[in-house]
Amino acid sequence: MSWKSVKNILILLLVTVNILLAVFAYNYYMGSRFTDGDTAEKAVTVLQKSGINVSSELLSVKNDTAPALYTSYDRESYVCLAANVLFGKEADGIYMLPSGVRAETLEGETAYIGYDMSLEFYAAGEKDEITAALGNSKSVGGDSSKSARTFLENTLALESGSIKESDCKTSGDFVFITIDQAERGLSLYGMKSVFGVRGEKIVYAAGKYFFGTPAGEENAQLLNRVNILFSEKERGMTGALCDIELCYTLYEDEESELMLFIPSYALTYADGTIRAVNAISKKLY
Repeated sequence: MSWKSVKNILILLLVTVNILLAVFAYNYYMGSRFTDGDTAEKAVTVLQKSGINVSSELLSVKNDTAPALYTSYDRESYVCLAANVLFGKEADGIYMLPSGVRAETLEGETAYIGYDMSLEFYAAGEKDEITAALGNSKSVGGDSSKSARTFLENTLALESGSIKESDCKTSGDFVFITIDQAERGLSLYGMKSVFGVRGEKIVYAAGKYFFGTPAGEENAQLLNRVNILFSEKERGMTGALCDIELCYTLYEDEESELMLFIPSYALTYADGTIRAVNAISKKLY
């Protein structure tokens, strides 16, 4: 056999081996991104023995991905920002309290902003009227709330069109808009609030809301759903699990003066219990 023939055979063999290695690597990589059905079924059996009932369909899925997000945060600057949004101007007075901050204007506007992002605000002299309007508010179809939605999206720097008609209720010239806050398509755990709009002015706010947006991101290696549920098993949790949803939880890092958006799993149980578990460290919030 000539050297030319041997060389061609060796080249063909080398190409074949490289193709096989590429296929193997691809299959391994794709497999690592999914929890296969057999693994899910085995996990379901183990979890059931410890009192956690879950469908294998919730576990045999493509593994979730999301970056960790962050933004600069110090309480004084944050309160100034929140008050400016609510009042439409800078606060004239800010008072630190054990669990939050009270901001005021000379015109009588007041807002309480908790360190846990809780929020309570009524326009000056309108609390009774707003409370009555809330009690009588009803969902109304059509474009009755369109201008209020557009105003609130612009004021809160929300994505255009993110507030749907179904999120709104009206009473007289008040529009009350419920916001389930989200970032990059993922819910911010526990961040649900109601804003009241009259004309082009925020007159009411209550619930939990974060006035800020991420300024940067970092890659994060997330644990899969099986690992998260085994952490629930280790904590002694029992019950039937209805849903698993990737979300973000907010965490204030005082040392670095950052607000962290941490990828987490919101676990919903049949009895209505909802628990958020850090998707990186398995910490329960």
